[in-house]
Amino acid sequence: MMSGNMIGKIFDFLAHKVCFTFAVSFFSTLGATAAVPALIFIVATIPYETPSDFHRDVAVCTTLIILAALTHYILYGLGRLWGKKWEHRDLCMLNDHVTGSLLMKDIPTPELREISSLMERLPGKNLRMAMLLSLPVVIIGAVQHYVFTDNVINALYFFRGGVIAWITYITFTYIITELITTNLRRSTRLILADRNAWEGAQNSTTLSIKFAFIIILMITSMVITHGVSTSTVIESTAKAVMVFWVLNLVVGVFMCVLVFLSILITLNEIEATATQLSEEKRARFISGSIDREFVNTAMGLYRAANKIIKYRDDLHNLNVNLEQKVRERTEQIELLSRTDPLTECFNRGYLIENLPQEIKKARRYHRPFSLVMCDLDHFKEVNDTHGHQVGDQVLKEFVECIRGAFRSDVDWVARYGGEEFVIALPETDVGGGGILAERIRKSIEQRKILVGAREINITVSFGVTGFEPGTPTERVSAEDLIREADRCLYQAKEEGRNRVVICPL
Repeated sequence: MMSGNMIGKIFDFLAHKVCFTFAVSFFSTLGATAAVPALIFIVATIPYETPSDFHRDVAVCTTLIILAALTHYILYGLGRLWGKKWEHRDLCMLNDHVTGSLLMKDIPTPELREISSLMERLPGKNLRMAMLLSLPVVIIGAVQHYVFTDNVINALYFFRGGVIAWITYITFTYIITELITTNLRRSTRLILADRNAWEGAQNSTTLSIKFAFIIILMITSMVITHGVSTSTVIESTAKAVMVFWVLNLVVGVFMCVLVFLSILITLNEIEATATQLSEEKRARFISGSIDREFVNTAMGLYRAANKIIKYRDDLHNLNVNLEQKVRERTEQIELLSRTDPLTECFNRGYLIENLPQEIKKARRYHRPFSLVMCDLDHFKEVNDTHGHQVGDQVLKEFVECIRGAFRSDVDWVARYGGEEFVIALPETDVGGGGILAERIRKSIEQRKILVGAREINITVSFGVTGFEPGTPTERVSAEDLIREADRCLYQAKEEGRNRVVICPL
């Protein structure tokens, strides 16, 4: 863990002081340390006649390696140390938008998409650069060995060892480049995914490349083991087998750890995505993997998670709308259950249920209350003469007259039965109830009801009753009020109709 933090600090320092791609090239050339087994192979398989021959090979190859490394650094941004942009256009674009080892978040989406693609291709680009710059070291080293020793066999051994060193170097260069760019590639994917602009990891490395590296390195270790075992350096077979085991164990463990980490990261992403399904409005894509298969798996889960969240939200909205419709329909049913379908005023059931409540409220707060019962005069003759449809129209217009006369937010009217209606007047004394009844009587008397081309007039009789705050409780009930109002209405009918009769309790 400490070495990982130290490497990260060194990388950040170089990326800030010079540029991002220079830091990448600096660490990738450290993969040359993987060529140490190949150098051992060269030493073990080439019988140098004098130490000076060995020293000459070391000096020439070291000089060539230093020149190749410097060329690599210059092509990957060393000029930025002096304000010069000598690197390739793609690398220049990366260095212009990457501050140190951090990506600037205000980059426009098209440029960020291109940067993400460049970042995915960077390991391959760095691999090709390492191949081109290190291959001349192998060729020139073998040629100079032949020129000075005039020994073809030893030159071929030197070349074989150089090829082995070249293979291990470029392999580890690729892997190191992938590892040190993982976090930055993850950041670009995350930002693009948040913008719904990430199009996948078409340019990232496939997992098969790692397995190819494993096979190449195992074959290389076998060649090294065979060469060392046939030399005078190792005299016993057991030592050769031990070398083989150590080399293959190092290669196998290293590569398997990389593959295992990729799998572990993907599994963690699956867990994070599953957790977000119940907590977030949208899933957040997180991918630190460096293999295309795992990245595409994470992308597939990300898309599936967003679809599930969308379906969940759609289902939630559907349930909300359904609940709203159920409430509206329930309110409609309740309204229909207490409303007269013809006149749209309250029905008798509402009257029987709510009149006792109005009386209790008036008694509790010491308020007056009055009740008006009204009946259309000679309504049967209207039905018999003009038909029931005209009778229905008359009832509707009568209710409209009532609604236009009382307080709609306090008073209410209910159809008691047939052409008989009851008007409840809270906080209104009997005198006020009589005034309201007289106003309604005059309004309906003066109203002309059109029936086809003819006009008809109707009259209404009213019975008004009620109580004051001081009225004894035993005399106040819904039955008493209805009974008294009905008696007053009957009296109005007996006295000639079209009149108001007031009978306080």
